Amino acid sequence: MSWWDSQPARLETEKTLMSLKFPQFQLGTAIENKIVNGSVVVKKGQKYWYGTLKTCAGNKYTVLIVYPDHYPGQEIRSFIIDPLIHSVNHRYGNGQLCLYSNDHGGRGQGHGKGMTAVSYVGWTAAWLHAYEISTITGKWPENNFFER
Repeated sequence: MSWWDSQPARLETEKTLMSLKFPQFQLGTAIENKIVNGSVVVKKGQKYWYGTLKTCAGNKYTVLIVYPDHYPGQEIRSFIIDPLIHSVNHRYGNGQLCLYSNDHGGRGQGHGKGMTAVSYVGWTAAWLHAYEISTITGKWPENNFFER
């Protein structure tokens, strides 16, 4: 059984939050595997959010936010699908964005009951901002708030 069937109230909460914070995103269920740049990013039957983010520089990016099979116990995945970004900085091999540091003992910080798709869209917007800075400066901006 999928998480959205076993936790319908959670899905309704996700829908409500996304409609309030990012109404330009639409919820979908994949009718077939979705392949981006040679990798399956959404499997048939998975739920996902699809929408556009506009950066401070005015550039628009089409974003795919994919729910894992065991949500909220697993992390949501985020992809930029248009324009295709070929940079490998802060991305996994399949194009999934690396949205937070992994310097916390490998426990992950992107899962749990407090996380929602809204969290991931916000992190994706921050990632895009950092990406655009890196294309200008040649260096990914640091995020060492505690070491400054």
